[in-house]
Amino acid sequence: MKISKYKIVSVLIVLLCVLFGASIAIAGFQQMKNVTKAQQTVKDYKERMSNPVNALDPSDFSGYMNAQLYIPKLRIFATIRSDTVNAYDTVYHYPESVMPGKPGECGILGHRTKYSGLFTNISSLKPGDEAIISDFIQRKKFVYQVTSNGEDIRWDYKTNPIRFSQEGKARLLIVTCYPPGRKQAAWITHFKLVSSSDF
Repeated sequence: MKISKYKIVSVLIVLLCVLFGASIAIAGFQQMKNVTKAQQTVKDYKERMSNPVNALDPSDFSGYMNAQLYIPKLRIFATIRSDTVNAYDTVYHYPESVMPGKPGECGILGHRTKYSGLFTNISSLKPGDEAIISDFIQRKKFVYQVTSNGEDIRWDYKTNPIRFSQEGKARLLIVTCYPPGRKQAAWITHFKLVSSSDF
């Protein structure tokens, strides 16, 4: 029985089409697995962040803090509270953020011009400058160092609220208004924890 040249070519074309289709299906399946994994990573990341925070107008005044913030370069001695931001020589700890020294981001809010105007000169802080938190409940002192200042100015803080990380290396975020005296943006100074000790 003689098979024509055209039949052989036709069979080869069909086989190539099947192989090509199978490789596309396998690649698509692998891509779908990658997409699913990426979506899960994003979901996990979001789950490890705090609820959104209105950076300059907090509404959660729950919790209790018995701590003090000291920034040597700025000569700031401030009581850290969770019940108000509107008091003299006081800064506010966002309850949505972690406690000082814990893994994740500890958030502190303070005025730049009102009340004591503690953060009037915050822009003068440079990488390596220190902020010290004394936590009288834990009886611990936490020393943080500036990692960046003036690079994180959030003009969209109302439409894209701040979320504090709930894990990772211990960090401190000091938030104040920008430009000074106005709430057009949130100025955030970033610190990393460099040491902790008992007292």
